[in-house]
Amino acid sequence: MVKKSLRAVRLAPSDPHSALRRPARVMPARRAEPLRLTPDQLKNPLIRTAKERLGNIERYRGQYLRRLDTVNGDRRTRVEVFRAIERATEQMLVRFDLATGVLGYFDQEEGQFVLNTQRGIAEDAGISAPILCRMFKVLDAADYVYRRIERIRLDEKDENGLHLVRTRMLVRFTKLFWNDLGLRYVYERVQKAAKTRRETQLREWSQRRLAQIERQSLEQYRREVSRTRWQAKSGGQVQETTKPHQGRLPKAEPSRRGGASAEAVSSALDRLLAKVNSPASG
Repeated sequence: MVKKSLRAVRLAPSDPHSALRRPARVMPARRAEPLRLTPDQLKNPLIRTAKERLGNIERYRGQYLRRLDTVNGDRRTRVEVFRAIERATEQMLVRFDLATGVLGYFDQEEGQFVLNTQRGIAEDAGISAPILCRMFKVLDAADYVYRRIERIRLDEKDENGLHLVRTRMLVRFTKLFWNDLGLRYVYERVQKAAKTRRETQLREWSQRRLAQIERQSLEQYRREVSRTRWQAKSGGQVQETTKPHQGRLPKAEPSRRGGASAEAVSSALDRLLAKVNSPASG
């Protein structure tokens, strides 16, 4: 059986799933105050209305997000889930990416999508991370969110010598969530405009990236030209220093002349010996 080679999957940098495949980054320092929705964000009809409804979801229970009550079958969902949603509403909306529906943001300088951590959301919301995790689990069971979880092994080790593991999660709110919240039409209209702005950001980033690559290529070309000229100049100096040695080569000719005179002397001796040994000389 022939084994097929596996091909690496390369995702677009703006795709939120690409953030799951990057190495874990060092956690930055915590903020002095939690994030808040700005006046410009509150001008958005989706954010403004969602903040009002999700912030009072316990009072609107049975009117919005009715699937939460049927997650456990005939048993009603505990009220703690709705209270957790109320406390985390502003922190989720302030981190909500309109173009993708994911809790994260697109870093225009680096050209990649960055996911928000659950720990940061929980700390700013004033609840514990396990409570927030259970809340997302209930929303996932109701098909209100899509979760993608991956675990990353860190270089750090604990006291037993085992590597620490960091869990990274992607959370995307589904259209069913906005439909049951009564904001399906507003969400589609706002998301369409946000996707147009995201395409503009991607074009600007790609242009900057191409300009950066062009500058790097030009700098590398200049270095190669400078190095080639230096090598040519150094090679010329080496040739000039070797010219006197090349003029000494013809001096090997006298050895040939010396060899010819030795042959003449030996032939003369042979003739002399022949005369001495001849009968006429006796």
